[in-house]
Amino acid sequence: MEKSSVIRMWITNKNNREITASMSESMVAFLSIAIENGCIGSTFAEDDERVIVYTKWSDEITLEQFRSSKEYRTQEGNIIQSFAAAGFEIPDDILFNSTAKILFSNS
Repeated sequence: MEKSSVIRMWITNKNNREITASMSESMVAFLSIAIENGCIGSTFAEDDERVIVYTKWSDEITLEQFRSSKEYRTQEGNIIQSFAAAGFEIPDDILFNSTAKILFSNS
């Protein structure tokens, strides 16, 4: 893996479901722990149809170290549980889940 900044994106269909307090809490906890593990920026957003999560990392090695950690698996499990409790069907509702190399960024 080369040392270039990357983003990780996760986009999920809402299918007329609302984001619950539990979903927000689990996502904020996950993103906070990601920052402690090298994430250099994150966003948790929604529009009428989708939930959108975006993280930015200095390099893919740092991201993959976090993704292979026990903290990641624990937080990911909490997110999945909170989404399932709100009626989301994971993984069927996931539209897009990818890591991409940043070619240009203003920030």
